[in-house]
Amino acid sequence: MSSPKTSWPELVGEPATPAVMTINSQRPDLTTEVLPIGTSPSPPGFDSTRVCVFLDPRDKLGRVAAVPVVG
Repeated sequence: MSSPKTSWPELVGEPATPAVMTINSQRPDLTTEVLPIGTSPSPPGFDSTRVCVFLDPRDKLGRVAAVPVVG
């Protein structure tokens, strides 16, 4: 049996909404937070039930700017 997916490098550059839908379909046990990259403070501590999807606020298309990972 394979372990559950914990990162989605293939989603970098994809629009946020389809990226979140992909993560939610592959890991419905996780919550997804969409944040501008460089958000301060970033979500505190490691959370094994969360995936943060960071967007570049300068990108008018709202594309994923960093690899979404569990934590």
